[in-house]
Amino acid sequence: MESLEQIGTVTTRSGGLIVIDTGYLGLWSHNDAPLLPDGSLDTEEQTSRANGFVDLRLVGSDAERAGQLLDMSWNPLFVYDQPPAHPELEQKLREVVRKHHLDARFEVISPRIPHRGRINQALEYGRGAGEIQFHGVWAAVVSGVPVGESLPVLGERMPPPDQSNWKRVFVRCNSQSISRSERVGQVGVDYARLFIADFDVLGAWHHEDSLDGLADFVFWGRDAEKAALSLNAPALSATEFGWTNLPVKTVQERGAAVEEHQHTNNLKLATDFRPHSHHWQVMRDSRTCPTESGMAVVDGVQVCNFMTTWGDGIFEVHRDLSNSDELVQIRIEFEPT
Repeated sequence: MESLEQIGTVTTRSGGLIVIDTGYLGLWSHNDAPLLPDGSLDTEEQTSRANGFVDLRLVGSDAERAGQLLDMSWNPLFVYDQPPAHPELEQKLREVVRKHHLDARFEVISPRIPHRGRINQALEYGRGAGEIQFHGVWAAVVSGVPVGESLPVLGERMPPPDQSNWKRVFVRCNSQSISRSERVGQVGVDYARLFIADFDVLGAWHHEDSLDGLADFVFWGRDAEKAALSLNAPALSATEFGWTNLPVKTVQERGAAVEEHQHTNNLKLATDFRPHSHHWQVMRDSRTCPTESGMAVVDGVQVCNFMTTWGDGIFEVHRDLSNSDELVQIRIEFEPT
């Protein structure tokens, strides 16, 4: 057996876990309407248009079959986050219905389905596991996880020459032998990191809001040292400069001064404003620890974040089951095919 590294631990009180891109947790609505926060897209007009989208349900005696043929979402009975007028989608459905002689049609769902409700729909359709979509992003959910236990998150590396990358990462739920495996779905990653957590605690997650009123501002790059000398910014490491553990307003002012100086002098810098949120907590250790992982406690529950080591991509999530169909582990596969 390949040697394993412990990335972290997770706990659950709901009996379910989600695997999701940590960077997208700022878009998570939980039990609220699935609306994008201000500033999520390039313009206010784009955000407003996206927030006018609707969710659709397929109805009719052949709804499930029509949804499978339409292939718009993992759960064939629902299509989420669509423009109010969607003639191309309606035309695709008409063609499927006509070609296969089916009884199916779209019905607009009102009110829209919150992200936590989409988890329920996935678990029901997938008999305890499945894929969800929110704002066009994929995440995977699995139920049947032991409650109240500290579950190890383990990683297996690739063989040389890619030994710095994960081959797979899994959450070990018990010590039984694996009898069979099921593909749960895919998780899409655009921020090079993944988050494993009890899906019920996502409603308590603070992605951008500081928990202690403090923040950091960090900058680095070709001209970072030059900018630091001009602005009297202390060195935070051999390559990074900025300020840490200061009131949010102070950090915002100093960060704005750095970015104005960068623009005025055409400097090559990368900058990052880091309020002391839950996201900051898990990323603080992920930036420095050998496994590129970090943990935090959210609403009394342990959560785990880790860098994919492959950057962005689409990765498969599986559940491995015992011969009595108990969940042995949740497995994320990273190895390119």
